[in-house]
Amino acid sequence: MEEEKYSHLLKKCAETFNLNHGKAIHAKFIKESLLSSLFLHNHLLNMYSKCGDTVQALQMFDEMPQRNVVSWSAIISGLVQHGFPNKALSVFRLMSESGFKPNEFTLVSALNACSFSENSIQMYQIYGLIIRLGFESNVFLTNAFLTALIRHKNVVEAMELFEKCPERDIVSWNSMIAGYLQFGYSEIPRFWCRMNHEGVKPDNFTFASVLTGLASLSDLKMGLQVHAQLVKYGHLDEICVGNSLVDMYLKNQNLIEGLKAFREMPHKDVITWTEMASGCLQCGQPNEALKIIEEMKKLGVKPNKFTLATAFNACASLASLEEGKRIHGLRIKLGDEVDICVDNALLDMYAKCGSMDSASDVFVSMNDRSVVSWTTMIMGFAQNGFAREALEIFDRMKLERIEPNYITLICVLYACGQAGFINEAWEYFSSMARNHGIAPGEDHYACMVLLLGRLGRIKEAEDLIRSMPFQPGLLVWQTLLGACRVHGDLETGKRAAEEALALDKEDPSTYVLLSNIFADSSNWDGVRDMRKLMKTTDVKKIPGCSWIEVNGNG
Repeated sequence: MEEEKYSHLLKKCAETFNLNHGKAIHAKFIKESLLSSLFLHNHLLNMYSKCGDTVQALQMFDEMPQRNVVSWSAIISGLVQHGFPNKALSVFRLMSESGFKPNEFTLVSALNACSFSENSIQMYQIYGLIIRLGFESNVFLTNAFLTALIRHKNVVEAMELFEKCPERDIVSWNSMIAGYLQFGYSEIPRFWCRMNHEGVKPDNFTFASVLTGLASLSDLKMGLQVHAQLVKYGHLDEICVGNSLVDMYLKNQNLIEGLKAFREMPHKDVITWTEMASGCLQCGQPNEALKIIEEMKKLGVKPNKFTLATAFNACASLASLEEGKRIHGLRIKLGDEVDICVDNALLDMYAKCGSMDSASDVFVSMNDRSVVSWTTMIMGFAQNGFAREALEIFDRMKLERIEPNYITLICVLYACGQAGFINEAWEYFSSMARNHGIAPGEDHYACMVLLLGRLGRIKEAEDLIRSMPFQPGLLVWQTLLGACRVHGDLETGKRAAEEALALDKEDPSTYVLLSNIFADSSNWDGVRDMRKLMKTTDVKKIPGCSWIEVNGNG
């Protein structure tokens, strides 16, 4: 009777992770010499294992006068659950060497340990043991092996096992969906249809995973079907499912349905609100993003670092300095809860709003700066007309031994282009591979072509393009074409347009740029020919223009 009472208390401690209460019971056992049976030893061991005190659990396991399969299973399970898979597998090997035969629970824990261990050989050895013991039809073991295979990126083998297993439950199906989410979204629609065909009832994990996959595939048609099934099975109350549904609509650029699904969610967490705000931003509605964040704050939901990054990006899109400063106050309140990504978004916001003094203050105050931080400052100064300051930041970056990346060097060349620093630009461009191990790409060549074009050195720009060590792309030819328009160089413009059209006949920018060159030189026949050509190739002039056109007109 006494044993039953204490075993019940220890079980409760394990379920509620109440380690202190469990330790008090252990102390009572020692004081009153009550710890005599293997039954109570196992309950105590299980309590320490479940509560995460693995040091005490291992010590107790080592000191146990006798053990049974329950003892071994408890310690192996605890080690796996608390992040010691290799130690768990060592104990499992010791169990076999000690002559104990594992049961289904031990084997599930051992396979779970294999999922998190880098050594995949033991996974197959344990499954071989499962077959020898006659447990291969046990669905829990099948699912554990499926998970282990998937975590070791053996999705094909996992599918073969899935097809062969005599019994499957929803966990089996979910395991395969999780695998496809990691290694190949394209199989998810087919797998979902098969589930429906075989009458498998999905759970909240299934819906959340399938919707996440369909979001990545931008498969709105099937997403609508899954939404209908979701209503039928009634999992809309689950936050994780609602978040995945909203994400599916937003990734398909369907902001109206995304907002509707968001509004219909009975429960929302900070992830829900942040995802909705981010979706508004991605759909070109930064004002809506800020409204969502404001509504979230009014309801008392505390923003996280992703919320702040989204808010700063929205302010950057709107060039809304006052709103940005207000959100900066929130970032200060969160203190150490934010990371470098938030501060980089804050830098970008101030730069896009033209407040380089504020950006500099933030930059100086940052304890940690990444290559993105430095690059953002370089681009910010360049875009706001402070090319010399941009290059000074780059020099400081090198002094602090922060290696620039591909984007940093685009920003450096862009800064040179803004101020017409041709000599500096050539120096940076020619030393990219030598000093930084970065071979110039098309974007770097486009920056040089843009700079040469601005200075009227059209022939040099064309020669540079033709000397490129790889086939020039559309970007550099259109950049040259923009320069030709500024300087009225019709012949070079025609050649550039010819090269650009050979690469993409449907891009309207090329036709518009060449048409404008003809118009500038009052060559109305040329303009008419361009318009005819656009009609015959079904090219539609799009509103707005690219950065090439803007800079070409500079």
